[in-house]
Amino acid sequence: MHNMPNETIKPRKQSKNALRRALSLLVLPAAFVYLEWMLGRDCAMGEGYHMQTALLAGFAFGLLCDLPAFAFRRNGAGFAAALILAEIGCLYFVIQFFVNNSYQTFMDPVTIFQGAGGVMEEFGADVARLIREGAGIIVRYHVPVIALIVLYPLWDFTRKDRWTLVYLALAGVFFQSMAAGSTQMDSFAAPKYTYEYVFNDGIRNFGLITSTQRDVVYSVAGVPERPKKASGIVSRGSSSNGAPAFHGLNKLDIDFPALAASESNAAVSAVHTYVSEQKASVKNEYTGMLEGKNLIVICAESFAAEAVSEELTPTLYRLATKGIVFEDYYQPFWGGSTTSGEFATLTGIVPVNHANSMQQIIGHNNATCIGKYLMPLGYTSTAYHNGDYDYYNRYKTHPWLGFERFVSNGTGMEDYLTDMWPPSDTEMMNCTIDDWIGEDPFYVYYMTYSGHSIYNFTFHQQAIKHKDRVQGLDASTKIKSYVAAQLELEDAVKILFDRLEEADLLDDTLIVLTSDHYPYALQNSMIWANDRDYVSELYGYPASNEMLRDHNMLIFWSGAIENREEPIVVSQPCSSIDIIPTVLNLMGADFDSRLYPGRDLLSTDEGLVMWNSYSWKTERGFYDATTGRFTPAEGQEADSDYIDSVKEIVRDKLNYCRNVIEKDYFSYVFPE
Repeated sequence: MHNMPNETIKPRKQSKNALRRALSLLVLPAAFVYLEWMLGRDCAMGEGYHMQTALLAGFAFGLLCDLPAFAFRRNGAGFAAALILAEIGCLYFVIQFFVNNSYQTFMDPVTIFQGAGGVMEEFGADVARLIREGAGIIVRYHVPVIALIVLYPLWDFTRKDRWTLVYLALAGVFFQSMAAGSTQMDSFAAPKYTYEYVFNDGIRNFGLITSTQRDVVYSVAGVPERPKKASGIVSRGSSSNGAPAFHGLNKLDIDFPALAASESNAAVSAVHTYVSEQKASVKNEYTGMLEGKNLIVICAESFAAEAVSEELTPTLYRLATKGIVFEDYYQPFWGGSTTSGEFATLTGIVPVNHANSMQQIIGHNNATCIGKYLMPLGYTSTAYHNGDYDYYNRYKTHPWLGFERFVSNGTGMEDYLTDMWPPSDTEMMNCTIDDWIGEDPFYVYYMTYSGHSIYNFTFHQQAIKHKDRVQGLDASTKIKSYVAAQLELEDAVKILFDRLEEADLLDDTLIVLTSDHYPYALQNSMIWANDRDYVSELYGYPASNEMLRDHNMLIFWSGAIENREEPIVVSQPCSSIDIIPTVLNLMGADFDSRLYPGRDLLSTDEGLVMWNSYSWKTERGFYDATTGRFTPAEGQEADSDYIDSVKEIVRDKLNYCRNVIEKDYFSYVFPE
């Protein structure tokens, strides 16, 4: 009888150990399920969100994370591994929350990593404030880590036998297969897992873990090709067949079918075939109208059409209303902030990989850039920016974009810029014009900075500088400070205009101005210190979708255009990828319009604006890829065949842009 107590204690101890074991096996899966649930709740994913996929993927990933946690025979080592994995996961989720809160989009890990150093250097104070004010959110996302530490006595991460890791791996693969299978249950969402994959939309459909997994897989294997349709494509725009002989086509003598037939790389051969099937744009009455003219392109930081008025910005107003008038222009927010907006403007290619697109073209043959056409004609070609030279690696990227020189803070402009935040556009203009104004012909590019956030009259020195000029506006202080910041751009353009006038170059120069993106720093966000959505106040309506959010103003002005008796008005929808083919046609350059996803805006082709989310707009209406809904324009209608045909066209164009960026496609067309 005296042995009975020991015999009863042993089973109880075994039962307790089994419970500790089970809890330890489930803690990481539960952690990632919790994180997916938190992100889905906090970011209001919308009607297309598949919560069950996100949670299944979270559970599966947690099981796979158990593999390194249970790879040790000592509990302390296993606990340390589990704690590190949980902390990495919590940090990744909370960073994505703050990225989405700041930009209304999620960013892939490569984009975040590339921009992290620059953000900390340029916006360290704002990040510190965000951490302070968002401490509660950071703690919420770190509940799994806190639970691991506080409940340390409960855990048993020791590997008992060799089969533990096998069972975990099999279970992880099983639940991951369930998550992947659930993505195919919805015919609308299924393409977003494969050939219509976009990181941001992937998260909004399937959760962060699934989208990150797809991002890793597709970065290695490439995004899958979409299934080809045998027929049903409706022709859009004007055909190049039967064009008047005296007009001709914007087309080079390149035999794309022959290139396709001789190319051993099947993917590149397919791109050759795609290009050969495109219709070249027809030359028109505007072709060569500005041949031999100088060119100045300005990409204006956070510029919006609503910042322009005859009273406050008379120079910008004149350029916008006395040049070519674009009635329905958009600067899509491609993701990745300024660098992706620059990329579209300078290459004419959609930045399908967001901020990473610009980095991927380093060392490539970027044959669509304007400078590639103008430098052989004797043009000087220089890019200027009043920010730091190494932000977004501009000193590495811009030499590959058709510029002989890139001048910035750190590569020649630092001695002329006053130490203020943000840097002054007028100082940049004053210190650079003498570089090129006597070097006809010239091609000059400016990326401005004064319009950058955070908008206030406390720290934003450009807004403070122009505060008195906006006091009469019937607007909030936030909007007043935004407009005041844009007045520095107005003054910089006025300096430019006056110097051109003094040199008698107004009639011999084309000025193009666009934005890099909409003023996202006015939206309701912790990092931008906004307590509500000021974008809606600026616009006068809620910017509830991409089309409403990204409308903007495009300026094409020359004295030669202003002096025309008949104004030139473009009413079709257009965007920043249309800028280069329009400029090249106006300047009479020999180029192949088939290589551009955009179009010459002075041609008769139907207008098309597309986003890298697969949303698009034509004269007939707007298709929102996040909801799958088509909203017809006033007085317009479109049947399902038309909608499907444009969807196919957009898919093909975005796939083409991906091949241009990732495969250095133009090196196959124009081998050196």
